[in-house]
Amino acid sequence: MDITLIQTLADQLDVHLERYQELIDFLNEERHCLLGLDLDGLLKISQSKESVAIGIKDSIEKLTENVSQAGLMLGLPDDRTPTLAEVAALCPKPFDNRINDGAIKLARLKNVISMENEANRHFIEYSLGLINDSLNVLTGADQIKADGYRKDGRKDKGVKKALPTKLSKEV
Repeated sequence: MDITLIQTLADQLDVHLERYQELIDFLNEERHCLLGLDLDGLLKISQSKESVAIGIKDSIEKLTENVSQAGLMLGLPDDRTPTLAEVAALCPKPFDNRINDGAIKLARLKNVISMENEANRHFIEYSLGLINDSLNVLTGADQIKADGYRKDGRKDKGVKKALPTKLSKEV
């Protein structure tokens, strides 16, 4: 058994986890910039996130190749790429725990990233809504046409006035 291949897999998994943690750090910074309306900071973070995303993509390719090679070496079928847990189950100590722990950390980091992205998305949508409302106020687009009146404020003779609604005490 070639331990160097398993060592390479474990090392690549560590690199992959570091990149995901970097992405989480940038997502936190992004939220702070969003809260402070720091557009320059957002631009810098956007560029950094892109760089980390490219690194993650490269890391995924390397990690997948290492997992496949380790799976073949450990006797797993080559019809599909094995999971990290499957490889860890057949690895010698101490690599079994290291790879299994890495797989668990990876799943957790992916969940955190998903939640951070979702929180930032909601904040951006809320902020865009506020900006849109402000623009509507400034441009006058927020003025609602009252029933029975035209834009110029004159009474529209074609609209019949509705009768008032009566409410009972039970309401």
